[in-house]
Amino acid sequence: MILSEDRRQCYQELQQALEQLQRTAAQDNLDGAALAIEYRKVQQFFGNQIMRAESDELEGSETPPEQSYLTEIHKQLRLLGTDVTFLQASRQPATAKARQTAAIARLNTLIGYCGALLQKNSDSSGPAQMQNK
Repeated sequence: MILSEDRRQCYQELQQALEQLQRTAAQDNLDGAALAIEYRKVQQFFGNQIMRAESDELEGSETPPEQSYLTEIHKQLRLLGTDVTFLQASRQPATAKARQTAAIARLNTLIGYCGALLQKNSDSSGPAQMQNK
C-alpha cells in the first residue's frame, strides 16, 4: 500500500492531533469542555481532510488496506465522541475517572491505527524505492 505524499501528511497530522487530544485527556484536572472542543477539531479534520479527499483519491481495487483503516478510524472517532460526551456528563469522580480511562484507551487505538497506516506505507515504499535505484 503506497499513500500519496498528501495523504501520508494528512495521516501524520491526524496522528499528531490525536496525540495532543490524548495529552489533554490525560490531565489530572481534566476540563471536559476543552476536551470536547479539541475532539471536534480532530473530528472535523478527519472529515474534511481525510474522508473528503478519500473519495477523490482512492481507487476501489487499489487501496483495500487503507479503506479498512479508514472505516475503523471513523468508527473509533464516533465512539470517542460518545466517551467525551459521557465524560462531560459524569458527576461522580469514580465515573469520570473510568470515562477518562476509556477515552485514553480509545485514543491509543486511534493513534495506533494512524501509526500502522504510516508504517505500512513506509514498508511498501521502502523495497520498491530500493529496486528502482
